[in-house]
Amino acid sequence: MNPSTNAAQVADKVASNEVWQYETGFSQRVGDVAKATRNALRAPADFPPLTAAIAPGDQIALAVDPNVPDLCNVIRGVLLEIEEADAETIDIVLWDETSDEILQQLESEFETIAHVIRHDSQKRDLLRYLGADIDADPIYLNRFLADADLVLPILAARPGDAVGDHELSGVYPMLADSNTRLRHQKSLQQPPSKNKTTNESHVGWMLGVQVMLAVAANPDGDVGGVFAGTPEATRRWFERPRHSDDAFPPSAPLVIATLEGTKQQNSWANLARALAAAATHTMPGGTIVLWSEIEDSPSDRLVLRLSSDRDLEEIEEDNDEGANDNGDNRDEGSSDTLAQRSLLGQSEDGFTIWDDSIAIADAIQRVGSEYRLLLHSRLGSEVAESLGLGAIESLDALQHLSKSFDSCGILRAAQFAGSTFDLPLAESDPE
Repeated sequence: MNPSTNAAQVADKVASNEVWQYETGFSQRVGDVAKATRNALRAPADFPPLTAAIAPGDQIALAVDPNVPDLCNVIRGVLLEIEEADAETIDIVLWDETSDEILQQLESEFETIAHVIRHDSQKRDLLRYLGADIDADPIYLNRFLADADLVLPILAARPGDAVGDHELSGVYPMLADSNTRLRHQKSLQQPPSKNKTTNESHVGWMLGVQVMLAVAANPDGDVGGVFAGTPEATRRWFERPRHSDDAFPPSAPLVIATLEGTKQQNSWANLARALAAAATHTMPGGTIVLWSEIEDSPSDRLVLRLSSDRDLEEIEEDNDEGANDNGDNRDEGSSDTLAQRSLLGQSEDGFTIWDDSIAIADAIQRVGSEYRLLLHSRLGSEVAESLGLGAIESLDALQHLSKSFDSCGILRAAQFAGSTFDLPLAESDPE
């Protein structure tokens, strides 16, 4: 197991001639996070104070990104503000990538005030039909959101989420059913000319999301700013797209992307986000070092997906054929059959079996086809190799590597530097 290190130690070991640190967010650190949260909700942009939007007896649902820095204090500030109104019930609905530690912490802290739920996108009893999307496919949403009188999304402010001309919702597709999430993931693999990007605002409109809370991280992964406002005002607040004609800081042949923060931050989902963000700063054919303190082994599904040459459409077609097969032409107990079923299948409720390895594998495969990828984690090198990645196990190894590059870029708190989901292919990208 690799020893724990921090970003300062990583930066000190870089031996390239030129070292750049890319800006990832707000440079300041908010001292009293709960107070800053309450202040933001008392004066949202383009919206009345939150308490003015709550009527006596209302059901309130918080749609929560578990990667929000200092999440417990953010939630505390929200609940203290809601307490000023006479709401009937409060449900805290967490994205399904929430760690057990975060779930237990919130349940322990707020069990007398709110009901804490971790979303499951394939369980029918947690879902409610919301309506049809722009392609007339059904969208089911977490029922606590669908039944609420007011939904307040609480999300990490990632600049990539604000790029484009569509509003944010804070709930789509992460709190939808697995079939909807799979359609969304497939849409990211299409170039913009073929990709419809209006479902997020469409779902937000159907649900009635009028105000949200966004929390920006600083390079240490701490809270750098808290903002509340309408989805459009929120998008304007943290819109920081990197323009293709930006001359400074330059792209580098070696980019080191670090994950900052708690165990929740050092997850495989956040590693994928950091990877996609780092690629925007890396020269073609360059090397990306993902410096993390991940200690949980990747899921068997993630390893299996990355060892398969098939894309989502091929897997889905195989799964459909298997569902219609009468069993005469396949060995039900064979390793190949079990492997295919572990990639895509249906739950007992008829929804596609979803897990975050779908999005993680897509990001690793896409970026890995263009760049050399090296991983530092608290796991052994064989884990990295099982994912098709190289391993870098120590600071001395990093120093030795960086000597081979004239320039190096460092992207701290890289999980907050890009977007919640890998962005669609640009027009100039290969299809």
